Amino acid sequence: MGTVPPSADADAEKAALRAEFGEWSIIHTTDTGRWWATRVTLVSEDLSRVEGATFDADTAEGLRDLLREHAGGSL
Repeated sequence: MGTVPPSADADAEKAALRAEFGEWSIIHTTDTGRWWATRVTLVSEDLSRVEGATFDADTAEGLRDLLREHAGGSL
């Protein structure tokens, strides 16, 4: 699988997500084009054991919807 080059749109979406969800680390993977959010306060813990610590989606808007629905914005 090839790497998806970063785009200005992806950078703008990432900045918008970070502004809205300041206590979340926002990641856009260029190899798959997927979006991820991890609670910043939990990055040193075993995230696989903490429910609601990470979310992923196919699009930035999908990630935004998940964070709004399940994470209440910034926890």
